[in-house]
Amino acid sequence: MIGLILRGKQIYDKFSKDEMTVYAAQASFFTIIAAFPFIMLLMAMIQLIPTITKSNLLQVITSLVPANLKSLVFGVVENIYTNSPATVLSVTAIAAIWSASRGMLSIERGLNRVFGKQKKRNYVVTRMICAGYTIIFMLICILTLVLLVLGSSIQGFVEHHFPVVAEITHYVISFRTVLLLILTICFTFLYTYVPEKKQHFKKQLPGAIFSTLGWIAFSFAFSIYFNNFSNFSVMYGSLTAIVLLMLWLYVCICILFLGAEINYFYSGDWKEQKKAG
Repeated sequence: MIGLILRGKQIYDKFSKDEMTVYAAQASFFTIIAAFPFIMLLMAMIQLIPTITKSNLLQVITSLVPANLKSLVFGVVENIYTNSPATVLSVTAIAAIWSASRGMLSIERGLNRVFGKQKKRNYVVTRMICAGYTIIFMLICILTLVLLVLGSSIQGFVEHHFPVVAEITHYVISFRTVLLLILTICFTFLYTYVPEKKQHFKKQLPGAIFSTLGWIAFSFAFSIYFNNFSNFSVMYGSLTAIVLLMLWLYVCICILFLGAEINYFYSGDWKEQKKAG
């Protein structure tokens, strides 16, 4: 138990020394700036999928978004469905991807600080790579929404044709399982491929699992607190939703970086640094 506490202190000390909260603040700021064009682009792309209707989409958003932010996101969805998808795509595509890549760039710099750099990439090349990661993230969001919306249809098909595996399928496509699995995979890939110094995939699983559980636990606690005890609306008025979103995202990115520090602690780099010191 004492050893575990000492390890936790070592990880937190490096987290503080690396100034991860600064990178988290930077990443959350640029992500919020890019959030609305990004959401508009994402929703416009989803609108092109005939199996996902407006009511399906709003139902999924209701289960995903905290109550304080629902009116804000619903307004964006309503606005998109009143315009043609082609118009929205043509106006927001470049701005959304380029802006969102700035937030990804801040995350990359934070991970480089955690794991250390091997080389310095050209800025334009780095932005293009981050834009590519942003597109991949967008596709993951679409696939997740499709799975959540069509989950019951998939379950019905499997029950009819493959009754033996129906129970397993029901568990696999359940909301919480999908969320846990996708977040863990995304975080593992993020820790492995986003830093300039590439990491071993399997060694990133501890931090990815920690970040997944941390995000879900914090989001749950965050929602309870601000639904029952917070008076932020008195202080910030119409800006409450934006402030809450930025605060939530800031803490979540801090958890993401803390997961990276955990992976670094259990990697060979930590041991080499300790021997060198």
